[in-house]
Amino acid sequence: INAIDALDCVIGVDYNIYQDKESWKNKFTEDMVIGQSQKELNYEKIIELAPEVLILTGNGTYEEAEQQLEPFGIKVVVCDAYYTDQFEKSCDLLGQVFGKEENADELKHYFMDKLDYINKQLEGVEKKTLYFEYRREGNTTIPGNFFYYMVEYAGADNVFKDSQNVEVESEAVIAANPEYIVKVSAPDVYSSYYPPTLEEHQAIKEELISRPGWDEIDAVKNDNILLLSHYVHGGASKLVGCMYIAKFLYPDLLPDLHPEEVFRDWLEKYQKLDYIEGHTYPAYTFED
Repeated sequence: INAIDALDCVIGVDYNIYQDKESWKNKFTEDMVIGQSQKELNYEKIIELAPEVLILTGNGTYEEAEQQLEPFGIKVVVCDAYYTDQFEKSCDLLGQVFGKEENADELKHYFMDKLDYINKQLEGVEKKTLYFEYRREGNTTIPGNFFYYMVEYAGADNVFKDSQNVEVESEAVIAANPEYIVKVSAPDVYSSYYPPTLEEHQAIKEELISRPGWDEIDAVKNDNILLLSHYVHGGASKLVGCMYIAKFLYPDLLPDLHPEEVFRDWLEKYQKLDYIEGHTYPAYTFED
């Protein structure tokens, strides 16, 4: 919504958005909070604010919201903006909802053109094996999970693509022996607009490589490990994170892809924030 320049239409947010004051420059006040999260909504507050539309994601309580709000003429729109494979659809939908079709189309093509470049450059290339970890040890990604297509679209061979459980044992990672590892932050690092410090990045990596038996994993042996902050991976339905992972895996095949430049554009052009470095470890330059 912010990226298509429609944030001025937003009159209510959940607490999770409200409390992230750095990312939103204190735009949202306490009297705009409509619930703790999309699954814990305060319908009285929503009715009091009288919006035309309530936007929820598919894993929110949208069916209950429809029943509660229909008598008051408030429509419910489902937009799964965090799923990478829904990015185009989300752009089109939000452009239509806010009457910002031209902005939404520009945003869509900015990222999809880069994704098309990745697909073209990697066509027929043998995929490199990757273990992806989100915050906690053993918390990976499988089909249907939020992060699956971020990894898939980067041209990675996800070593747990056939797993039935998003939680995997440490021994299973050792057995899979990935060539590369990508980890998003750690549970005790709140990395929103401001990234983890260099020391925090180093501590996250040290914890990962010092796990029993992990010194036998090819990715650890060859130091093929990329850390992403919680903020940097998530931009544009996680396509910003996808760009970093693709470049990490295939730097020589993607000479015209510069993920740090993409991230800067995401911040300055689309989120109206100042660019801030240090969201990856090792750090990327604009030329990388």
